[in-house]
Amino acid sequence: MQVVVLAAGLGSRLGALTQRLPKALIEVGGETLLARAVRFAERLAPSEIIVVGGFGFASVAAETERKEMSVTLIENPAFRDGNLVSLLTVRDRVTGELVLMNVDHIYKPAVASLVARPVQQVTAFVDVDRHLGPDDMKVSRDERGHLREIAKSLVEFDSGYVGMTRVPDPDLGRYWGAVDSVHRTEGSAVHVERVLAHLARQAGESGSPEQRPACRDISGIGWLEVDLREERDHADLVVRAAPDVWS
Repeated sequence: MQVVVLAAGLGSRLGALTQRLPKALIEVGGETLLARAVRFAERLAPSEIIVVGGFGFASVAAETERKEMSVTLIENPAFRDGNLVSLLTVRDRVTGELVLMNVDHIYKPAVASLVARPVQQVTAFVDVDRHLGPDDMKVSRDERGHLREIAKSLVEFDSGYVGMTRVPDPDLGRYWGAVDSVHRTEGSAVHVERVLAHLARQAGESGSPEQRPACRDISGIGWLEVDLREERDHADLVVRAAPDVWS
């Protein structure tokens, strides 16, 4: 298994915090988002952790060296585009089973045991714990529990995406085919969640709903997102109040 951490973004919605500092180096509870993401990835016992940096790449590289992180650091110079481009940047590096995660999510350690369990097909991780606002990625599941739709704009939904996808080796070709299709038809300004949406739509149109991405529920454990300034401040309070729970 290889874990790819998408950490190239500007983090512009964090305001003054990311004027000079890349989002990956924002601290929560006295530790950078990157350090927390890499530690979580290590719990999955991967063969390789690939970090895709972009904005402030030199600073991200310095952080990986300072913390002696065992990662492969790849630069995405087109970091102003959507993070689908970051995934394409490492395509030739990914040779087998893939776990894709965003650097701005903080997971409790117990989530790793659910992620590490084998999957049979492309699998999106979801929960039902949160009240989902306009900026949250919403998921609608079918009667099998598979992903029917995923978008921030969904009106009818039953869960929320938690920023992580796992692709087993047999499904890797189909996943990359969807990546290519999304990039070709929707351009470079889109995010990786569009790949899940494409796979779900493709399965529905072909009359093979069983090929829709599976969903694995992590409800009841806990995770935090750091996309807005208020989310970062909230996460900092939560983590500082119970550091052992989040380390």
